[in-house]
Amino acid sequence: MEDNVAKQPPKKKGILHYGYVVVVAGFLTQSLLLAAQRSLSLSINDIVPTLGVTLGEAGQISAWFGLIYAGAGFFWGWLSDTIGPRYALSLAGACVAVGLVLFGILGPNGLAWALFTYSIVGLGAAGIFIATVPKLIAAWFVPDKRGHAMRFVTPGGGLTSMLLGIILPLGINAVGWATCYIVIGCFGAVVTLFFFLLLRDSPYERGLTPVGSPPDAVPTPPVVSKTVYNFVEVLKMPITWHFGIMYTIYQFAWSANSTYYVATIRSAGYTGVEAGLAVTYASLFSIVMMQVWGPLSDRLERKTVILMGCCMYGISALIYFYLLISGKPALWVCYVMVCLMQGAFGINSTLMAAMGDYFPAKLRGTGNGVVSTMTMAGRYGGPAAAGIFLDNYGGKAGYGIAFASVFAFLAGIVAMTLPKKKVGGSKGEA
Repeated sequence: MEDNVAKQPPKKKGILHYGYVVVVAGFLTQSLLLAAQRSLSLSINDIVPTLGVTLGEAGQISAWFGLIYAGAGFFWGWLSDTIGPRYALSLAGACVAVGLVLFGILGPNGLAWALFTYSIVGLGAAGIFIATVPKLIAAWFVPDKRGHAMRFVTPGGGLTSMLLGIILPLGINAVGWATCYIVIGCFGAVVTLFFFLLLRDSPYERGLTPVGSPPDAVPTPPVVSKTVYNFVEVLKMPITWHFGIMYTIYQFAWSANSTYYVATIRSAGYTGVEAGLAVTYASLFSIVMMQVWGPLSDRLERKTVILMGCCMYGISALIYFYLLISGKPALWVCYVMVCLMQGAFGINSTLMAAMGDYFPAKLRGTGNGVVSTMTMAGRYGGPAAAGIFLDNYGGKAGYGIAFASVFAFLAGIVAMTLPKKKVGGSKGEA
């Protein structure tokens, strides 16, 4: 039966290829992920009096979420290869939705309940992006269209963060934080239903070929690997360690910058409101740059684009650092420099496309999940190491940015040693 389908000509495509349904799903994974991540930081001050704990004790909720989120990626990646990214993503989304609803219902009963329920959110969050989405995009888009696809996926997080920053505080004032989390969980349930009903693991399931395939291409079934030995195979692959090291170094830069870039404006003598506006401006510019970096990585080698983004950040950060230590830069100058730095990190779309390139189709989920787990060192080590560094220089936040610039340059250098990938591929699942 499969052979007959594979030999048939592809179905006539409509105005919009079904692959863009996958892109919409990818966008929604970012929205759900960022809703789970950012909601805590926006509501933590309201949660503290309800639980009757200190701010430090309430911070354990975020810590446990982050630990489980970062550490469980390998499991979801393996599951994505075993049962398919559609089912894995649906299970992960359901986990996030249920955890958020339970956090709203049971969380107010005490810190233990809050920790338990938000740990469920963290477990699901580990499976709704890196472990599943690059595998889906790689199946539905040929190699030289993956950057193009990812540029529409990654903005979902930035847009959600901006909207959440406006809507959630208003919602908490109106109905309380617990009800807001139940509403966010219901949003997650709707998104998960979208994943389950509309996603397909490969174009073959709809009699299609990947976006960008030549006109004479025919649908071919994907290669499936259903074995616990996927981990062994992935860990034996040099690219796992090579890409994982590069991405971990990159995470040192990204996480350190994310922690301290707003603080640099406060340290320059501006108000919290003025510093907060930097997040909006920088997020918007980052989304704009995603539209540049993604398609550019389809024309140039992705590792070249990664180097360009890392150098853009490193140079911008060093210039900004010099301006900060030289005096009080004008507020507009701070905004421009922060936008340039965040725009450089728009290469996240390119990194996700690269994760779809470097692992074979049958191991793509496992490979990406393992790499995601490896980056725990960078995600949590970056802010801590940068904090120690800047403490040695009087606690000036600008030194945290200087710290990040060093790791950005290093990540770009390591990226250029990655294997060469041919640009202009015309087959999906390559």
